Amino acid sequence: MKPETLESLLIDRALGELGPEVSELLGSFLARTPEATRQAGQWEEAVRQARVATATLQPPPGLRDASWVRPALGAQRRRAITGAWIRMAACVALGLVLGWAGHRRPERAPVAAAPAPATVPAGEAPAASGGDFWSLAKLEGARGRRAADLDRVGDGPRLQWKSPAKMPQVEDN
Repeated sequence: MKPETLESLLIDRALGELGPEVSELLGSFLARTPEATRQAGQWEEAVRQARVATATLQPPPGLRDASWVRPALGAQRRRAITGAWIRMAACVALGLVLGWAGHRRPERAPVAAAPAPATVPAGEAPAASGGDFWSLAKLEGARGRRAADLDRVGDGPRLQWKSPAKMPQVEDN
């Protein structure tokens, strides 16, 4: 028999936790091996001394009545919750102070009154010149050039894009 198995069986026997069949088999094994019998005697003596020592122990007079435990736990819980709220309030106050201290008001330049826009009556509009950026003649000329450019594009490869989920592909005509 392995020493670990024998030791656990001897401890169970000394505590009275073995079943009758296992107890009989262990007794026959102990009858054949004197070393195991000596070990069994040591375990039984250790368990007997432990029972004697624990039987004479009495709890201190203040611990026999546990009515003081509940109020003490409640007070401890209240202190913990109060401490958590105090820490949270301190963090908020610190954040407000740091935010206020770090905030600078921008220096505003005095705003001058905007000049009133000049208006020209509709009948007196200046004539469109050819060099003007916003002239109607330039717009008409650009439209004509764009139409001509679009007609020439049909001769070469065209882009076809059938779905917004796909990349455009080049097709040759």
